[in-house]
Amino acid sequence: MKRGLMALAVAGVLTAALSGCGAAGGGEPSESQMKDAMLFEMNHPPGVTVSDPVSIKFFKKEACDKPTGQGVHCTFDVQVASANMAAGFYNDIPGANFYKDDSGKWQMRPPF
Repeated sequence: MKRGLMALAVAGVLTAALSGCGAAGGGEPSESQMKDAMLFEMNHPPGVTVSDPVSIKFFKKEACDKPTGQGVHCTFDVQVASANMAAGFYNDIPGANFYKDDSGKWQMRPPF
């Protein structure tokens, strides 16, 4: 009887630990998800038609803070390329807030 209770307790602890790891993994975007979200934001800003598409030449995720109501604030290094001179502003931003939309896809809040 004692052995059965011990096994049940161990199973409960393992289940909680493993589900916690899965939840933590979904708490912040991966580097590729951040890059995709940023690329979408640059090429599809709300209310604006982009005539010269923007591309990302280099993107490196650095760190993310704990999630808040605004999403997850993450820092990164980025280098963008475009014939549009205004796209160069993205080279100077050190980070942004990322959130999941209703479909579960990561999006970037406009940094400006």
